[in-house]
Amino acid sequence: MSDEEEEKRVSEEELVNTYQKHFDKNLALKLLKKLRKSTRNKSKIIAGTAGAIVSSLGKLLSTLDNPDMSVHLKALVIGAIGYIILPLDLIPDMLPAVGYGDDLASVAGVVAAVAAYSDFSLDELDKEIDADSVLKITGE
Repeated sequence: MSDEEEEKRVSEEELVNTYQKHFDKNLALKLLKKLRKSTRNKSKIIAGTAGAIVSSLGKLLSTLDNPDMSVHLKALVIGAIGYIILPLDLIPDMLPAVGYGDDLASVAGVVAAVAAYSDFSLDELDKEIDADSVLKITGE
């Protein structure tokens, strides 16, 4: 790798680190779990775009921990997650059935681009949600 390429790579990593300072992964995980709780016992048709957002957001979040993913892709993932969790966008997320439609359309390309880096599983998410519920019930 040339000095110029190395310098460009370092500046890209600094840029991603700057974005990550303003990125709240916990907020994204809370939204993921909330949406999954509200959709997991419903058919795909009834769950609609909220169910599709669960899959997309889960895939995006799982890629962030993959060391094989490039800095450029991580920056795209952070932006896509930010668009999903930001309540103010083209169509407000509070509108039933269509609120997450623009989010889904906006992040579809990023999800497709990083799918190979994802190890997201709805079953694992459900186990985590169930474990969280048990902890709340037992007061731990």
